[in-house]
Amino acid sequence: MQILLLFAFLQAASLRAASIGEPLRSGCSVESGRIGTVSPSDRVKVLLSVAGYVLGSALPAIGEFDRQREKASIAATEAQARLALEQAAAAPKSAGAEPETPKDPSVSRQFKDFSGRDAHGKLISLSGLRGRATLVTFWSPTSSQSQIELLRAMPLYYQFYKKGLAAVGISMDPRGNRIDDALGDQAPPWPQIPDQSGLAARYDVDPRLGKTFVLDASHKVVAAGPMGPEIEKAIRELLAAP
Repeated sequence: MQILLLFAFLQAASLRAASIGEPLRSGCSVESGRIGTVSPSDRVKVLLSVAGYVLGSALPAIGEFDRQREKASIAATEAQARLALEQAAAAPKSAGAEPETPKDPSVSRQFKDFSGRDAHGKLISLSGLRGRATLVTFWSPTSSQSQIELLRAMPLYYQFYKKGLAAVGISMDPRGNRIDDALGDQAPPWPQIPDQSGLAARYDVDPRLGKTFVLDASHKVVAAGPMGPEIEKAIRELLAAP
């Protein structure tokens, strides 16, 4: 049985055009052939987008799809973070007193200012984020484990960004076009920039694992390592401070 899958994408050219209807195209490019028109009064339900590209958002169905996708993304990352914490808590403890975990050598160091352009060409700098606490997460487009490290920060960000938490992701690939290719629909809502100045090497980040840094308002490192209880504790303490 031959099944033809047709993905239609919508492009709003202007407010006037949106009030009349949206062009229904045969592909994901604005040059794709127009095969019909969908108006706001038509009954449309969006089930799937490919690689995050939906051309146009004027129709109510597209807005609803975006809202549902954001809810699903938040729920998935929260569940993933809870699972990781439960697994860590359930890990067997060795007999006797546990040795103190060595402090990451980056802690108490000043994280130097940096800048770069995100996938959309916008200039992003650490000093421009102005967070009371700032998450800097290194990840690699070629490492799924490091990408999970990035996505695990989403529940914390949604919980605390209104209280002063800022965040930026650093892709350990100098090619900016690899960011969208790797993250697609899962991209977090904070800026992602490519590492074009050797930041990962400066802070000894393993590209296979990724790493998260928590900075205070003066950009001093107060915690570093994988996403987990220590990172969350550091953020809570910074944002609770007067």
